[in-house]
Amino acid sequence: MRMDVIEIPNTSYCYEARMQQDFKNLADRVQDLRKQGSLSPEVLYRIRKYFRIKTIYHSNAIEGNILDVGETRAVVEAGLTITGIPLKDQAEARNLSHALDFFEEIAQSHTDPITATDIRQIHGLVLQGLSDQAGRYRSVPVEISGSDYKPPGHESVPAHMEEFGSWLSTVSTPNEHEFASTSGLIAAAAAHTWFVTVHPFIDGNGRVARLLLNLLLMRYGYPIAIISKEDRIRYYDALEESHASNLTPFIVLVAECIGESLEEYELAAKEQEEHSEWARRIGEKFSQPARLRVQNEYEIWKNAMELLKSHLRQTVDAVNEGAYEYKLHFKDFGNLEFEKYSALRINESAKRTWFLRIDFLKGDVTARYLFFFGGARKQMRERCLVTLHIAREEPMNSYHYEPIEYMKAEHLPSTVEVGYEIKKERFVIRPRNGCPRMSSVEEFGRQFFERVIEGLTKT
Repeated sequence: MRMDVIEIPNTSYCYEARMQQDFKNLADRVQDLRKQGSLSPEVLYRIRKYFRIKTIYHSNAIEGNILDVGETRAVVEAGLTITGIPLKDQAEARNLSHALDFFEEIAQSHTDPITATDIRQIHGLVLQGLSDQAGRYRSVPVEISGSDYKPPGHESVPAHMEEFGSWLSTVSTPNEHEFASTSGLIAAAAAHTWFVTVHPFIDGNGRVARLLLNLLLMRYGYPIAIISKEDRIRYYDALEESHASNLTPFIVLVAECIGESLEEYELAAKEQEEHSEWARRIGEKFSQPARLRVQNEYEIWKNAMELLKSHLRQTVDAVNEGAYEYKLHFKDFGNLEFEKYSALRINESAKRTWFLRIDFLKGDVTARYLFFFGGARKQMRERCLVTLHIAREEPMNSYHYEPIEYMKAEHLPSTVEVGYEIKKERFVIRPRNGCPRMSSVEEFGRQFFERVIEGLTKT
């Protein structure tokens, strides 16, 4: 029985008509999220960071890269070099991060066509320092491992890419009415498939194709589609079938990946709505005079915390200048918002209160210490209401943190809680087994770094 298909304009591809309603339902979900406009810039930034690491990890893993998600994050976000992992794999993660920077830049414009030159530039970034063919079309014949498909000869690649680039320029500048439309999903899938069919480069075609897929999706207002390492076989099977011009299996896979991304956005929108409601309830617990008083208190406290952060950052820089056996990395998560401060001071809970993290590296050993805000412990509440707590990653490279107050390991910092006594304008620390006492940022910092480095030295 003949299957009804829908031809994709100006391409050799088609897809099964029976899937049209499913694709429309997905587009409608995207349109609903866009109409809400409920996500703040801060939440969108957090989501982008989350997707960025997932994109880099899965796209490289499909090609055989051995970095796990945590290692990818350490290489990309913390700039670390991980002993025991091939430098090539780490360079691939950094390169894909740089390619994503360029990708995000050209994704923002809906009026400038995406061209074959852009594709070569993306390829140049993906393989920078890894191949002398970065950004160059192949000059030799190639075969696709595990596939019966034979890409066109190298001598015809420029002509194929000129034809592809001409089509790409026409579909990469959608008008307002095409945002979150099924045509955007179809065009993105066709662009990916057409590109890998030409296979214009010796290496890196898959990574560039997946970037191109998401570049078009973003232009059409869609979330990105992250094809996971676990879907590798299904992905290759769908591409194999696409050589016969039927894109249905591949578009279905892309649509499912977009659906997973949409769930993250929808969850974030729900969390933001809940946060707004939570902040409103916290605000109602303070009269206007009380709110002004707490606001003034918060500004003093925030400046004190910034002073502490600045000192720790400067210490990290100073230690790095003179250290040869170990290296330190400082990660800033920003300061605590007023609403969260207000909640913590009256023993309400608050999410995402990370302040900073300091990574200590010596050979294969990494000790990560996380500073996060919470309500003051009982021993500290007479002096402070919101304090800084210290946690350490446990086990190593797990990105799971446990407050050092409850840990039994050796060579832990002696201070487990840091606060600022506003009335007396002084810092207060609470040792693990002792009463709170006055301290300076210099004294706390010196004791903290000496204790951790002492433990690294004895490792």
